[in-house]
Amino acid sequence: RQSPSSTAVAFESHIFANLVNAQIAVIDAYKGRQQAELRIQDGSTAKTSRSEALQFDNVVAVNPGFYEVVAEDLSGNMLARQELVALNRESYLVLRVGMELVGTENEEFPQELLVFPRSDPKVLLEGAAWSVKIPTATLLLCLVAAFV
Repeated sequence: RQSPSSTAVAFESHIFANLVNAQIAVIDAYKGRQQAELRIQDGSTAKTSRSEALQFDNVVAVNPGFYEVVAEDLSGNMLARQELVALNRESYLVLRVGMELVGTENEEFPQELLVFPRSDPKVLLEGAAWSVKIPTATLLLCLVAAFV
């Protein structure tokens, strides 16, 4: 929405580049006074603990993996969190949404993060299993070729 009393919507468009890596467009559609900073970090099961800031109205490329996108207020308190499973050649949208209404009787909408689309984590795990099978198959072919 353009304002709390309007039903008109604002429109932005983006064309993703043709990259191998996953791409994430970050959009701030929140209406209210509360400021937030977004971060993308390794998922809770990762062996590393990388964390990087995400800028609104920007697009970033990431490697395949399990991530969390976190919205924090300027004091570092978590406001919202969403998981993101990034797959190669996929394009994602991270939206900060919600509406704060001050001094009105209208219903407020809490601040949230939305991730679209939601990729299936099994696809990422199957891809890891496949990458292990390829070298094994190559080694087996080399051994067979050596004895023929």
